[in-house]
Amino acid sequence: MSETLPVFSQMEAFADRVVHLVEMVNAGKQRILELEQANRVLQREKLELTDQVTKQQNQLKQLEKMVNNSPKEFSKPTNIPKIVNNKHKDAETTAELKQQLTAYIEELDRCIAYLSDLS
Repeated sequence: MSETLPVFSQMEAFADRVVHLVEMVNAGKQRILELEQANRVLQREKLELTDQVTKQQNQLKQLEKMVNNSPKEFSKPTNIPKIVNNKHKDAETTAELKQQLTAYIEELDRCIAYLSDLS
């Protein structure tokens, strides 16, 4: 009987260690599940941000196209001072000035419409 006590004692210690190891495994599995869930959330967020970057890049390309396709007189208004300084008010000069101002206003309207679409 004296020999069985140390064996029982060792078996109890072993059983306690097994229980402790099982608890550690379960805690590890739970942590893995939590990390996998966090990973899925981060992957979704990454996809959303990638989509936003793509949209912003497309909008930038559209703006660059608008700038490149704008009328040349809009980007280089060298004729306006000449027209304004001209003392003669002939119909041709007035029509040219009116046409350039109309082009400027149309370009501004396009820019305003585009910017309002962005917001």
